[in-house]
Amino acid sequence: MNCAEAEAGLEFLSPLKIADFEWNDSTNGYIAQYMYSYTDSTAQVYANRDGIQAPAGYQPLAQAANVCTSDTANHVLHISGGPFLGWGGGVGVPMAHFTQREGGWGKGYCNYGDPPQYDFCPPPDGDEGGAISTTTIDASKWDGVAVWARRGPDSQPLLRVLVGNKYTDDDISYKQYINGDPIEKRYCERARECGCTNGRPCDYWEGTGANDEGYYCWDPATDLRPMTTSGNAIQSTNKCYVSRCNEEYSAYPGSPDPQFVNRPCSPYAFRSGTQGSYCWDSDPNHLYLPNGRLDPRGRPDSPPAEPDQSCGDYWTFPLHLTTEWRLYLVPFTTMYQQGWAKWWPFFDTSSVSTVRLTWDAGWIDYWIDNLRFYRVRRDVPPDAGTSAGK
Repeated sequence: MNCAEAEAGLEFLSPLKIADFEWNDSTNGYIAQYMYSYTDSTAQVYANRDGIQAPAGYQPLAQAANVCTSDTANHVLHISGGPFLGWGGGVGVPMAHFTQREGGWGKGYCNYGDPPQYDFCPPPDGDEGGAISTTTIDASKWDGVAVWARRGPDSQPLLRVLVGNKYTDDDISYKQYINGDPIEKRYCERARECGCTNGRPCDYWEGTGANDEGYYCWDPATDLRPMTTSGNAIQSTNKCYVSRCNEEYSAYPGSPDPQFVNRPCSPYAFRSGTQGSYCWDSDPNHLYLPNGRLDPRGRPDSPPAEPDQSCGDYWTFPLHLTTEWRLYLVPFTTMYQQGWAKWWPFFDTSSVSTVRLTWDAGWIDYWIDNLRFYRVRRDVPPDAGTSAGK
C-alpha cells in the first residue's frame, strides 16, 4: 500500500503509539507491547509468527510483514482462532502503561505527581488515590482512532474498535474499590458471575498438583479434564462456584480480587428477570474489608450490579475488513455504546482508559498494524487526505 498517500493530511499522537508491534523483546523477539487478549472461553486466540502459533495472552508475538511500499522490516499482529461460540473475544491496550513511570511496566510519559510532560496527560488534582490520573489519557484534542488492518480469506469480516473511559472501565472501578471509594463515587460497578455459561456443569477437579484444583465448568463424563485457561495462562480460567470468586483480577494479578474473594456463589435475579449465580454475600454476619478480612463494623455486600449500572459498555464502531490492507479511521463522533450496560449521555474523551479491537462469534484471522490516535492536520485544508478508510 502507498501509506503516505493514505495518511496524507493526518497526524498521529506521538510519542504515544497504542500499538505498532515494533518492540523487540530480548526473550520473545518482536511483540505487541502491553497488549492483552481475552475470549468467551469457548475457543482460543493465537498469535502467529512464521508458521507457528502461540496463545495470544499478554504481549503476543508479532509477525514480520510489510504493509507500506516504503517498509523494509515492518511487524504486525497476526491473530487467529475459533470458532468462538459465545460473544467472541478481543485484544486491547490499557492507557495506564503510558501514563506510569518507567521501570519495565510502563512508558512513564506522565509521571504522576510531576508537572505534565505532554498535553495528553490528565491532571492529578481532585483524583482520589490516582485511580483516574494514573490510568487514563486526555485524547480530547484528537479526532479518533486509526488502524491498518486486513483479514484472511476464511475470517469473519467484522472487527470492532472500542474505546473505554473512566465512566465505563472495569479497571478504574477496581482501583476505586481498592482505594476505598464508596459506591456513590464509583462511575460503574463490577459483578462476577460464578455459574457456568458454556453449557457445562460445575464440577470439582482435583487438579494436577500445580495448585489448579477447584471447581470448573466441565463434565467428567465426557471431558478428559477441564480447560484451565481460555487461551493462555494470563486470561481468566473457566472456574466456577467459590473457585471463581477467589480468582485474582486478571488486570492486576498477584492476589485475589478483594471485592469477591471469600464470597459465596449466590443466586440472584435482576429486575429484568434474568437470573444467575454471582459472588456476593447478603449475610450481615459475613462482612468484609477490602483486604478480604471480616469487618464487624461493615455492611453486607451490595447485590450484584444491575445491567444499567455495570461497567464494560465502551464506545464502539464496527469495521468490515477485506483481504487487502486498508487504513481505517474511526472518529470519536461516530462511536456509540451498544446498550447492554451503564449508559452515559456523552463520550468524554478526556479520560480515555483503554483501546480494544473485538470480534463476535465465529472464526477470525486478522492482520493489524499501527493502532494510533489521529487527527486531521491543522495546517492543511480540512478536506485534504481524510477520505482513506472512512
